[in-house]
Amino acid sequence: ALVEGMVEKYKTGEEKGIPIVHPPAGDNVYLKASMWQWYPILELEKGKTYRLHLSSVDVQHGFSLLPVNINLMVLPGYDYVATVTPTKEGDYTLVCNEFCGPGHHNMVGKLYVK
Repeated sequence: ALVEGMVEKYKTGEEKGIPIVHPPAGDNVYLKASMWQWYPILELEKGKTYRLHLSSVDVQHGFSLLPVNINLMVLPGYDYVATVTPTKEGDYTLVCNEFCGPGHHNMVGKLYVK
């Protein structure tokens, strides 16, 4: 419900049917893992700090932010909170680095830093 509320409030567009959201700095940002996608696409600002909430709605997933070396476990029933401050503009790829089923190899998301 928190993810959907954030999407409704801060949606700026869509990419392949997945909403792009631009939450304000200092706000809570929600990223949901489910077979086999990251939802939504996040658009964050360079030099601004966010509280990133990671959660899974089904099975264990792994959060890997490429090319930055950030790797976190995303478990069902847990709200993992990481405080992040992007330092470099660019387009980043989110990859699930824990096998989560037959569609695992397609579980790729995006994060934009402006």
